[in-house]
Amino acid sequence: MEQFHAGKVNKSSINAASKPITHCDGLADAIATSITASSVTHHQLSPDKLLSAQSAVTSHKVTVQNRSLSIFQQILLTTNGTVTDLLALYTGEKIKVNKLAQQIFLSGSRQEFICPLETPLLERNVLLCGATKNYVYAESVLVFGSLSRSIQYKLLETDQPIGLMWKQEKLETYRDILAHETEINAKVASYFEIHSQTPIISRTYSIYHQHAILGTITEKFPITYFTEGM
Repeated sequence: MEQFHAGKVNKSSINAASKPITHCDGLADAIATSITASSVTHHQLSPDKLLSAQSAVTSHKVTVQNRSLSIFQQILLTTNGTVTDLLALYTGEKIKVNKLAQQIFLSGSRQEFICPLETPLLERNVLLCGATKNYVYAESVLVFGSLSRSIQYKLLETDQPIGLMWKQEKLETYRDILAHETEINAKVASYFEIHSQTPIISRTYSIYHQHAILGTITEKFPITYFTEGM
């Protein structure tokens, strides 16, 4: 599979960061052809480091003391596999993606630890859900040019889980967990059938392929979910 690597890009080929992308016909091709080769260095990051300055979700959080967790909650927070597959096994449902928002923006000083300045990054907010219930909220920032053209297209134009995309391409990846948190986050709580003050559990991790960082993902779910035994 043909790969593209992040670097300088013509700003006119990318939507402004303040304009979330909803229809992206041909955008993956336009960006891929304008990217020049550049390496991405492996660095430890703080959980919010990759988010754009406009990210609203993390600004609402207040960290609270953690509680004892169920076995499945611990698995979700520590697994090196895809959360989508685990949710399907636990719930017995087909897990789908509900895309809330996405945008492409050029990296700045907030992302300097993982890519050069003005590298195209894709930020996505999604829900992993079953037929009638949301199970996990996920927020990701991906180094767009480090993804294959096929994955670029699927991220922009489909609602497939990103873990499924990597499996379909047989892409070997590993996760470096950066942080676990428990927080009060009314914004995230509004996506679930819970009180606004219900604690939200989360993990933030970086994804690597062949020692190159592909991006960072934060997954969040209510502390009242997944408490029953498997």
